[in-house]
Amino acid sequence: NTIKRTVKFLCPADIVPPYIEVDLSELDVGQKLLMRDLIVHPALKLLQSPDQPICSIIGSRAPDQKKEKSK
Repeated sequence: NTIKRTVKFLCPADIVPPYIEVDLSELDVGQKLLMRDLIVHPALKLLQSPDQPICSIIGSRAPDQKKEKSK
């Protein structure tokens, strides 16, 4: 579930990243990726709250087995 598509940083013009890559493979259902979790160049200064979520991992519910058996 994407919460934010843009991130605001202050940095020198010569190190503006074209994108920020994020690895979600280690997150489980119910976990969130926060601004503070982004791995960026040390010269980039975050201009938003480090506690702000970027995305959360949600899963689809398994079908109710009682309903499945009655079909």
